[in-house]
Amino acid sequence: MENELYEGIAARAGENCRVAVVGPAQCGKTSFVRALADGLGAEREETEGRSRVCTQLPRAEGASFAFCAEECAISAADGAAAVLVTADGSFAGVSRASLPTAEEGMVRRLRESGMPFVIVLNSAAPTAGDCVALRAALEEKYGAAVLAMNCAGKADVDGLLEALLLSFPVSRLDVYLPDWLSVLPPDSKMIAEILAKVRETAPRISCLRDCSLLERAFGEGDVYCEWAETDVNAGRARYRLAAKEGVFYRVLSEECGAEIGDDLRLMAYVRSMREAKQFYDRYAAAFAAAEENGYGIVQPTEEDLALQAPALVRRGAKCGVRLSADAPSYHIIKVGVHSDVSPIAGEAEHGEELARSMVDRYEQDPEALWNTDMFGRTFKDMVREGLREKTMPLDAREKLRKAVTRIVNEGKGGVLCILL
Repeated sequence: MENELYEGIAARAGENCRVAVVGPAQCGKTSFVRALADGLGAEREETEGRSRVCTQLPRAEGASFAFCAEECAISAADGAAAVLVTADGSFAGVSRASLPTAEEGMVRRLRESGMPFVIVLNSAAPTAGDCVALRAALEEKYGAAVLAMNCAGKADVDGLLEALLLSFPVSRLDVYLPDWLSVLPPDSKMIAEILAKVRETAPRISCLRDCSLLERAFGEGDVYCEWAETDVNAGRARYRLAAKEGVFYRVLSEECGAEIGDDLRLMAYVRSMREAKQFYDRYAAAFAAAEENGYGIVQPTEEDLALQAPALVRRGAKCGVRLSADAPSYHIIKVGVHSDVSPIAGEAEHGEELARSMVDRYEQDPEALWNTDMFGRTFKDMVREGLREKTMPLDAREKLRKAVTRIVNEGKGGVLCILL
């Protein structure tokens, strides 16, 4: 455990980790440094009335890094991290009621300096109910790890190093989705819910200690956190999300617009979609060409060919063989259809007034004008009905088909086609 903590702190703070020990007067800063020195097996130094401990701690690969803790003021240059020592008032000489103002100011300055920090609550009885309640209240108030300990006794070095390590900032959060969820668009209901939770929680994650917030955010619901891990050396957290049983088929049904509740219905749907896909693949390019250029052609495939029997052909003294084939091709024409709606109301003066009113309404809200009800139908319904009525008569359709067939087969572009 110690080597892992040393590795993590060295990775985040560098080979020389200097910890600033700060706090209100008479709260036990010197006692804390002394207890820390005893826990590390190092000598404590006194410099100008300030207590300091510095030691070389071993690392996993056999090297070491310098760990120094020193009483000092708060500034950006004071160290890679800080320990704020306060008290619960259980020691003589300091009252708990006099400490909150000083604590708040120091926490504010620590946050401004950007140093990661933890709070040590010095208590004569760190496991007593009052101290435990105060520790929880301070943790909630300051949003930082709070360790209750008796600085006159033995320091929990491992606990302190772990808390310090987890107070370093997060550099990256990675959230992994199930493969089938990753293909859904961002505006789908399921993805929108996931993004909303991430966006709500991520701003509250400032240090490694906060990484569990995102895990808890996905503790319930259709999509939950299957596992989470934190790389303290890199300041990176990873989360793997999973969906509860049945969610896949529910989302699939929503996306497909069909009820798919099990493997049988899924296979049946896939079979039906195969036919639809084949149809789409054949005609999609022609419809796209018609949409862009006004005209699209679906060329015949080999399966469409109807090969005719060879025919003997005589031309004067010459004789030959004619091979022919027939096949259907589809010619898609884009036709612009126009429809008018001309509501007339009363005399000329009244009609002119109505026309001006409609023009003004259109400029303010075009959609509202088209949805205006007149004689039980909206203008949009009237126009839509007029467009549906404008179709080519049945007899004209056959004549047009024959005309296009002649143009295609005879290759004559200068054809005048009159349909009666």
